[in-house]
Amino acid sequence: MALPQYFGVLPQYRGRGYGRALWRAAMQWGHEHGEADQILQTTVGGASEWLCAAEGLASLGVVHQAEDFGPGGQ
Repeated sequence: MALPQYFGVLPQYRGRGYGRALWRAAMQWGHEHGEADQILQTTVGGASEWLCAAEGLASLGVVHQAEDFGPGGQ
């Protein structure tokens, strides 16, 4: 089992294919190391949504952090 790896692209470098290259390299690494599933975690409405759509990725849903809700996290 591989541990989560996080990467991002600074705003001034977006739109140049760096995110796609990082994602594809991570996918290749996982494949070579026997990982059946990989997850790309993004921010709703964030810059990576275009990458997800372009790579044909399906959404697994939206997770809200406690600060998104009222007192008590509900």
